[in-house]
Amino acid sequence: MSDETARPGLPSVIEGRDLATRSAPTASGLEEAAEELAKRSVSENTTRSYRSDWECWEAFCGAHGFTPLPADPEQVRLYLTQLTQFAGRKGGKVKPRTAQRHLAAIAAAHRAQDIGFDTRHPVLRRTMDGIRRTFGSRQEGAPALRHDEIAAICKTFRADVRSVRDKAIILLGFAGGFRRSELVALNVEDLVDDKGGLTILLKRSKTDQEGKGRTVGIVKGADPLTCPIAAVKAWLRAANIEDAGNSAVFYPVNRWGSVELNRLSDKSVDDIVKGACRAAGLKDKGYSAHSLRAGHVTEALAGGADRSAVKRQTGHASDAMLDRYAREADLFKNNSSGNLGL
Repeated sequence: MSDETARPGLPSVIEGRDLATRSAPTASGLEEAAEELAKRSVSENTTRSYRSDWECWEAFCGAHGFTPLPADPEQVRLYLTQLTQFAGRKGGKVKPRTAQRHLAAIAAAHRAQDIGFDTRHPVLRRTMDGIRRTFGSRQEGAPALRHDEIAAICKTFRADVRSVRDKAIILLGFAGGFRRSELVALNVEDLVDDKGGLTILLKRSKTDQEGKGRTVGIVKGADPLTCPIAAVKAWLRAANIEDAGNSAVFYPVNRWGSVELNRLSDKSVDDIVKGACRAAGLKDKGYSAHSLRAGHVTEALAGGADRSAVKRQTGHASDAMLDRYAREADLFKNNSSGNLGL
């Protein structure tokens, strides 16, 4: 387009250089950059889950003589039936939410190859509807760890490095209402000791994939046994990482009691919580790392905390999930069975 034919407000030259060649990237360079952006559109945790689910689908296809890509909806229907009615990769039946993720993983693999795959195909839609009805519309989440149970767990910890770390993880997870992925993503520089407590910067989370970040405050505990700030400081001293800057907060501890220098995995947090519950003699209710987050919400609501304050702490976007925790917290408050004269 010449200067004479250029449309007003749309100059062909910007800052003295043509727009098409201003940064002069090659076509291959643009392709690589676009591929990198595409990879970042999905979180690392989701990518790992999809990879594992795809391998599971490939193994299923290999066992039955099916072709994994492109996938036949009728064969995917059989796969979903296998997962939910018989056994998944780890031996147990998977829940509807996990089955839906396996379906999403298959679709993602097709998109990566520019092959169409309709997860809403009538056969698949009917199958998923049947799976949900079989399991029931209500899916149980991890049970909440309440204050008394957290205190019981803390009484089992000793002075060794592993116990100091585990106590810090459990108390910080409970006090912050954190997800396990948020705990292991923390760096030392994200923790700021403030006169009002401990300020923690969450740079990214499950509901903040764009990395806008948010700041969470942790108040000092009244009881030294269960004070989250004291527990975190004790761990930083024990691991000698108080001034480690952009290094991870939580690390593995080997069987000799030495701190290893690779970041702790979120799966390890789950194992730590489950092990601590067993050590405290808690009845097995299916506790997991998420029980810390559920416990925070349940205990806070039972103690009269404002819903907006709870959401500000945990990052919940709506009241829908809080409602479930509130029902548990208020189960015996203003309960009509107390007015039956029994």
